[in-house]
Amino acid sequence: MGGGERRKWWTLIGACAGLFLLMLDSTVVALALPTIEKDLHASADNVQWVLNGYLLVISVLVVTAGRLGDIYGRRLVFLIGMAVFGAGSVVAAVADDDAVLVGARAIQGAGGAAMLSLSLAIVSHAFPVSQQGQALGIWAAVSALALAIGPLVGGALIDLNWRLIFWLNLPICAAGIAITWWAARESRDETSPPQLDYPGLATLTPGLFLVVFALVRADDWGWSSAKTLGLIAAGVLLLVAFWAIEHRVDSPIVDFSLFRNGPYLGASAAAFALVGAYWVVIFFQPQYLQKVLDHGPVAAGILVLPITAPMVFISPFSGPLIKRLGPRLLMTGGMVCGAVRLALLTQIDADGSYAALLPGYLLFGIALGLVYAPMSTAAMLAMPRAKAGIAAGVLAMVRVTAGALALAVVAAVFQGIQSDRLDQQPNDAAGAFATALADSTWVLVGLVAAGAIATWALVRRTGGDEPAPEEHPEHRLERRRLHL
Repeated sequence: MGGGERRKWWTLIGACAGLFLLMLDSTVVALALPTIEKDLHASADNVQWVLNGYLLVISVLVVTAGRLGDIYGRRLVFLIGMAVFGAGSVVAAVADDDAVLVGARAIQGAGGAAMLSLSLAIVSHAFPVSQQGQALGIWAAVSALALAIGPLVGGALIDLNWRLIFWLNLPICAAGIAITWWAARESRDETSPPQLDYPGLATLTPGLFLVVFALVRADDWGWSSAKTLGLIAAGVLLLVAFWAIEHRVDSPIVDFSLFRNGPYLGASAAAFALVGAYWVVIFFQPQYLQKVLDHGPVAAGILVLPITAPMVFISPFSGPLIKRLGPRLLMTGGMVCGAVRLALLTQIDADGSYAALLPGYLLFGIALGLVYAPMSTAAMLAMPRAKAGIAAGVLAMVRVTAGALALAVVAAVFQGIQSDRLDQQPNDAAGAFATALADSTWVLVGLVAAGAIATWALVRRTGGDEPAPEEHPEHRLERRRLHL
């Protein structure tokens, strides 16, 4: 194997290091929240911001980070992103109160946005079209592997000291930076406009923040209070301004014309519903296992595996399944599985058992495996190749924004129900938590059911009954960019 051939595969390893960190983080940090809450004497609101702040920063910056890479160099921006993520990990590892930890997570989110948007671009630039299928298969497998081992690794580290989950990031960041710096070739998009959408950023960022912040604080302030209604109104006005701005700038963060395409809109609806539900599930279920069912972090890590592990087994078969059945049927079936699973979890209580949870966990894991790859296929096959880059970025943004908004809404409902139950039975904290979790999960049932209807109505039937047109290799590459 020549030097050039070796550098290609080392480039893949370096890019996968960033992807591995992001996927590992999505399960490990959620598993640690009950321990962090106790150790830092954190409020429930600030514990929620450990995830919500991270997701908000990524959702706002992911498309902009991709554009910065196109302008200034993808390798450069990716390396900066990994360094920023590492710096945020250090701050999180030494945090002595919950506010510092939330700030550290925001720093990690800024770095994560660059890693999420540019990891695959670096890999695709390193390999010729003839080898891209193999490279992208490895790249996609890394995400499934990280999701599968995350609960096991996280549970073991948290049992020793929760700060280790952040220290663990440093050697992975250092290795990823060193390998990418040495192996990856710099690349840019010479056709990309050299300007950023500053007005869009200036309205999207505070708009999302104000809406989410108001939802998080609504239980303390009161839903009809001037603070709650005022912040929600201000946030909505800023988001309306963002919508207006995006129709007028040359390089928008979100190209809203994409959503006029029915299959793309259907895939986006599925992404918003199912990924939003995933972040809520991965936030609350480890807490239920630890706070109510009294499992330790290691046991909880093992017990949540059925939520993430099915992706490892389903992903290798997603291509043949899409070809045989089409993305519409697979996605709708997956969304229905997700809705059924969530409906099962509305029956939990303080005296429940893991045996009652397992069918719901497995169904949701199967739903994730069935929906992710077809979602990408349905969205990207509906787009002309000229729109593939921005379409991929916007769909990634939709997924992460879904997590922040769904978590804020469901947590607000959860806190309201929990407070009412504690007012009636102040000595039954476990019962209040279980009741609030069961009842607030109905919000997710409705969200995923609506996503299933949108999927069936909007996603075009391809594969199976209709022969798919021959794809250009570049189009196939762009379609696969959204596996995660």
